[in-house]
Amino acid sequence: MILKLNETCKDASITANSASVNYPVSNLVDSRLTRVFRTSSNTTAEVVFDAGSAVDVTSVVIANHNISASVTTLKLQGNSSDSWSSPAFETSLTYNSGIIYKDFTKETYRYWRIQIEDASNSDGYIEIGRAWIGENFTTPAISPTVSHSRMSNSVKSISVSGQSYMDTRYFYSTISVSFPKITHTEKVNLITQFETIDIGKPFFVTFDESKIDLDTYYVTFDVNQLAFEILRNPNYYRGAMSFIEEVK
Repeated sequence: MILKLNETCKDASITANSASVNYPVSNLVDSRLTRVFRTSSNTTAEVVFDAGSAVDVTSVVIANHNISASVTTLKLQGNSSDSWSSPAFETSLTYNSGIIYKDFTKETYRYWRIQIEDASNSDGYIEIGRAWIGENFTTPAISPTVSHSRMSNSVKSISVSGQSYMDTRYFYSTISVSFPKITHTEKVNLITQFETIDIGKPFFVTFDESKIDLDTYYVTFDVNQLAFEILRNPNYYRGAMSFIEEVK
């Protein structure tokens, strides 16, 4: 399981080749998915993050987007200068109608660029609710027994005559995982990550789809604690972690 917690480009100066006045490029790093960035009548988006100094990056995520399946260019690039004719680092991203992401070996540059060319996009513009660029954290192995619940936030009421009514809201997921055997060092590392992000700040979590039928979710921690217990061998612990999906 991979946690995307350390958003090293969060405070970067962000510019774009095109942006609608009502949907500025700064919305890309707003934690609220519905605060979107949108190009202005343009199906090419070139968004540059200037971190001010070189930062480590191992993951990129694009969420709540309108990118089409016919997209022809979908890349993350990194460079030591704001020049993109031949960037030092470049990787292509795989299209997904939901969350687009890629994890890779650490690269360290000051400038990062997301490049999108989507001429067949029927909307006539590119829209993105969240772009995340930063360092990921790979957790210790989790148990294959993962709890995944699909929840409704709608409110049901019943009249005095027995008729059901519903205030329709939204659906979301809750996910719980456990760590069957972790060392003291791994426990400390998990606590460090938990305290870095705390319980109210959304982040991304990616599961290994080859082992678990889950992919990447935008979440917060679902409870206000990480739970550990010492195993019979006092050099090891059992742990647990829960997430609640952020959908707005």
